[in-house]
Amino acid sequence: MTKNIGSGFRDADSELFGRLLQCLDFMGEIPFFRAYKSHSWASLKIEPGQTILDVACGTGSDLIQLADRYPETNFIGVERSESFLAVAKERAGSRANLQFLPGDAHKIPLEDRRAHGARIDRSLQHVEAPAAVMKEMARVTKIGGHIVACEPDWETFVLFNGEFDDSRKIAGFFQRSIRHPFIGRELASLMNQSGVEPLETHVHAYWTGKVQEADVIFDVRKVADQCAEADLIAQEDVDNWWSLSQQASQKGIFLAALSIVEASGVVGSV
Repeated sequence: MTKNIGSGFRDADSELFGRLLQCLDFMGEIPFFRAYKSHSWASLKIEPGQTILDVACGTGSDLIQLADRYPETNFIGVERSESFLAVAKERAGSRANLQFLPGDAHKIPLEDRRAHGARIDRSLQHVEAPAAVMKEMARVTKIGGHIVACEPDWETFVLFNGEFDDSRKIAGFFQRSIRHPFIGRELASLMNQSGVEPLETHVHAYWTGKVQEADVIFDVRKVADQCAEADLIAQEDVDNWWSLSQQASQKGIFLAALSIVEASGVVGSV
């Protein structure tokens, strides 16, 4: 069975790269995603002269914005995907306070206590061992430095077009394609286990009434077809569900929704 966006981010250097890039760029223009990211940036307590790390930085779009917003702060992005890393470097241009490094989130290529703060955004859901990544973030962050993580909780994922049964099956199939679908609720616990004192948790609720938007972000049509391939839904019913979703979108009754959990903490001495 072919991958969908949910599983595709585990190996971004695959044939899905173009689709993954489209998804990230599209989300970057949506006010909701801009707003929750800005809120999470504030939790880093960024100051001039600091070094801030972004783990699994993807296209580098967040760091580029941060580098422009805080010109006297140094930013480092670590990304294992060669394809995303190339995009990040190209888009960053010659910004003197921004650096991108190849590296795996499970073994961050920085010495102990290098960064004043570290962040990770929607990537723990895809890595092999989220606890190991959190411990690495704590290792490379100075004592008293802030760590911020934002992750979806896919049990909150809802699709609705006026029909319940197939909508639940499609949403559930996508949930199961995520390696760690419930990671959002675990963030504060992971911090606590990694020597990071949890400070605050915020829940940001995303929703859209546009099926086209949901398709770009959640790969809805492909996931529905995968349900048919897995004999969970008949292909005829999948086609009907998609048609009904388009009609519901036009009528203003379609819904796709998801909660993203933001957790922040401070690195302790132990």
